[in-house]
Amino acid sequence: MGNHCANTRARRKNSPYSPPRHRAPVSRNLARTTVSAGVLALSVTGSAAPVALAGTDTPPAPVVAASAPLPVASVLGVPGTTAADPGVVLPLAQPKSAAPKVEAPPQPPAGSAEPVGDQVTQWITEAVEILRAQGIPVSTEDIPAIRTVIEKESDGDPEAVNRWDANARAGHPSKGLMQCTDFTFEANKLPGHDDILDPVDNIIAGVRYTIGRYGAFSEHPGIRSINSGGGYRGY
Repeated sequence: MGNHCANTRARRKNSPYSPPRHRAPVSRNLARTTVSAGVLALSVTGSAAPVALAGTDTPPAPVVAASAPLPVASVLGVPGTTAADPGVVLPLAQPKSAAPKVEAPPQPPAGSAEPVGDQVTQWITEAVEILRAQGIPVSTEDIPAIRTVIEKESDGDPEAVNRWDANARAGHPSKGLMQCTDFTFEANKLPGHDDILDPVDNIIAGVRYTIGRYGAFSEHPGIRSINSGGGYRGY
């Protein structure tokens, strides 16, 4: 019997036919997992490249990472920038230049201010100062009365010329602020004040004539008439 068993094993070993070995069944769950993994790989990559599924010998396609965003400078087309040059920085906006500083005009030195008041008052004040320096008995208290005469005679116009009264008909019209004739002006002007149409020169001659004829400027016939309630009278 021992020889029989040995001969039987020898025949099986040398026989060209061997019965199929038992193979373990493939789990359906494993197959589903493999297929799902392949579909997930296709969804992540977003590529149309073929992906190996379960049961194939082809390896799955590699997952391609999303490309990095281009620098802002490259997208905007700034010269000298490329996608491989992410270190370029756009220039900052330049600040607006400040408005130029306007300097105030220079102020006149102390003590050089003009006299307070309108132009006529300034002319009268200057003339009174000149007359007082020459010893003429006139004061600043006479300034209102002198102004009244000027307003009545010429309306404050230093170039006024009367061409209609008796003096004009006689050929020597009255001129200037205080309406002096050429004869009156020449007889009462001061040296250096020779222009009958100059406002200060004309006031000097008119005041000297009034004081010389009536004794004081307050005695001017027009001023006396006004002070007594009447109208203005020429001199």
